[in-house]
Amino acid sequence: MMSDFQAKSNSYGSFFERLEADASTRSVTQRPDPVDVVDSVKRNIAQILNTRMGEALSAPDLGLLDFNDATLGSQDLAMKIRRAIQYCLDRYEPRVEDIDIRVLPDATTPLKLKFHIVATVHTGAMHDKVQIDLFLDSNRSYRVR
Repeated sequence: MMSDFQAKSNSYGSFFERLEADASTRSVTQRPDPVDVVDSVKRNIAQILNTRMGEALSAPDLGLLDFNDATLGSQDLAMKIRRAIQYCLDRYEPRVEDIDIRVLPDATTPLKLKFHIVATVHTGAMHDKVQIDLFLDSNRSYRVR
C-alpha cells in the first residue's frame, strides 16, 4: 500500500478490513473510536486512488486514469485530477460527504501535485469534519496524510 498509514487492527473499518483474519471484533452497541474510523477512511482513499481505472473487473470505473498526458498544462492536469478524485470519493467512499477538494500549487515542485480535502465523515451517529492531505509523488502514487 502506498499510504502513510500502517495497517493496524481496529474496531471499525471498511468491509474488506473487517474480513481480515486478524481483525478485532467490533461491538454493535458501542460507537467506534473516531480515530479508527478516520484512519480507515484514509486507507480506503489511498487504495481507491492508487487503483488504475479498469484494474477492478467488478467495478471498471474504480480508480483513476493514468494522467500521463503531456499536452495538458500543470494547472489543467491538476484540475482534471481533482475532478477525478471527487468522482471516486463520491462513488466509492460512502462514509464521507460534503467533500471539498482544493489543489495546493507549489512553485518549487510543480510536478508534484498536492491536494487538500475537507469532508464530513458520516457513519451512524458520527458526523465529524476531517482534513486530509493528498500528495501525488514522483512514482505516481497517492499518499494520504
